[in-house]
Amino acid sequence: MIFTRAARGSGLSSGVELLRDESAEGDACERSLALAGVRLALPHRAGWRLARKGIESLRVPLRAPDGSYAGAFAIQAGLSRSAPGFRVLRVERFGEALPRSLWAAAVDALTEVAHREHRVLRLTVEVFSRDRETRSRLGELLAGAGFVRAPTALNWSTTLVLDLQPTETELFASFSASARRGIRSVQQHPLQVRVVDDCRLGDRLEALSRETRVRTGGRYEALWDWAGVIELSRRVPDAARLVGLFRTDREGPDALLGFSWAWWNGRSASYFAGASSRPSDLGRLHIGYPLMWDLITWAKRAGATWFDFGGVTAGTTGSGDPLGGISDFKRLFAKETAEVAEDWVLEPRKVVARLAKLVSTSAAWLSCLAPGSAWL
Repeated sequence: MIFTRAARGSGLSSGVELLRDESAEGDACERSLALAGVRLALPHRAGWRLARKGIESLRVPLRAPDGSYAGAFAIQAGLSRSAPGFRVLRVERFGEALPRSLWAAAVDALTEVAHREHRVLRLTVEVFSRDRETRSRLGELLAGAGFVRAPTALNWSTTLVLDLQPTETELFASFSASARRGIRSVQQHPLQVRVVDDCRLGDRLEALSRETRVRTGGRYEALWDWAGVIELSRRVPDAARLVGLFRTDREGPDALLGFSWAWWNGRSASYFAGASSRPSDLGRLHIGYPLMWDLITWAKRAGATWFDFGGVTAGTTGSGDPLGGISDFKRLFAKETAEVAEDWVLEPRKVVARLAKLVSTSAAWLSCLAPGSAWL
């Protein structure tokens, strides 16, 4: 599909293209950009739809005047729960993998897609960068196109960051003594850290995710197709790392005690999800420590300049914050806190969007009156 409005001030060829995920054209675009040294963030790589349930991934290539690929990003499309028949669109990790010269063209393309694609209720763009000036400039472009900054980010806006310029030895030495002991503790048990590459372990990842969320007092929502995440991570090992801690004295899915998953963002890498069990026969085992260290070393070797620990809260263990414990865990690896993300929203059909918000608010209120009920 090609829209025929030229991007303003971009120097790019006219028209906005939409390529379906894993189409021949999309694959050619990704290969061409890779050869040119452009490594797309994980949500913009072919096959992303494998990881998320109920979404379609649409690739937007940006071409130079000679027709060659200059850049690309992907839009995830899903059905609205509050306005049947309409779709909601989202762009993850928008920023790091896009050269500054393409920002205006990319925003124009986003706006065009939102207005021209069939029955779009809302388009949300996650602007992601550690650099404040980058976020500010992209925000200005989005605001100029009619986007409004959301009060909160869907993923996270504040996180702990680790500079990856030092050597691995220096990085390890910078961790707390507890973290270093936890990483080394694997050697004292029949355990091994290795890549999770067997799609039959999808159910085990789901079970561990549910167990961990219940243990921390959170409400679990099954967002990921874990078998698909495994397959996606196998396909693009330069953009995704899914690693697990396995018992070497057992066979089968229960041998997997915990896992961690990281994304490539364009210049950095983020810890994005993880979960663990609590085996009763291995003493005080720190499952997350060696997994986090594996992700950090993978990110550094992949060329990332910094590592994002996937958000942090101000709470601590015992403070009443359900994420206080995991935030304390992350602080054992890094001390620097930074703002890295903002969500920007465009509603091309404002009347329908307002009605959808009323429906959503009413349903949430009704669910409070009926404990245990679920609204979809």
